[in-house]
Amino acid sequence: MKRLSILFVAILAFSISSFASNDYEVLWVLNNKTTFNTVTDYVKASPEQKEQLGNIFYDSAERLKNALQDNDKEGAWKALAFNLANTRSVLSAQQYRKYLAILNATYQQTQGVLVANK
Repeated sequence: MKRLSILFVAILAFSISSFASNDYEVLWVLNNKTTFNTVTDYVKASPEQKEQLGNIFYDSAERLKNALQDNDKEGAWKALAFNLANTRSVLSAQQYRKYLAILNATYQQTQGVLVANK
C-alpha cells in the first residue's frame, strides 16, 4: 500500500509538471475509442467497469475542454485529478497500478508525437 501511495504521488507530481507546460493530450487520447479499448483490455476491466471508465474518460475530457476554453490551469489540473480519483474508485488496486502505468506510457507517447511534430 505504501508503494502504491508513493507511485500515486509520483504520478501526480509528474502530471503537475506536464500541465505546467500545457500538455493535456493524455486525457484526449484516453477518450479515443481504440485507446479506451486497449486500456480496458490491459487492466482486464469487467463490462461494468468499462462502462464506468467510459463515463469517467468522457467527463474528464469535458472538464478539460471547459478549463482550456477559460484558460484555467487549475481547472485542467482538477480534470486530471477527477480522472485519477474516479478511476481509482472503479478499479481494484492491481488494475489501478496497471492503469497508472499505461497512463504514463500514453503520456510519454503523446510527448514523443508532439516533439516530432514541432
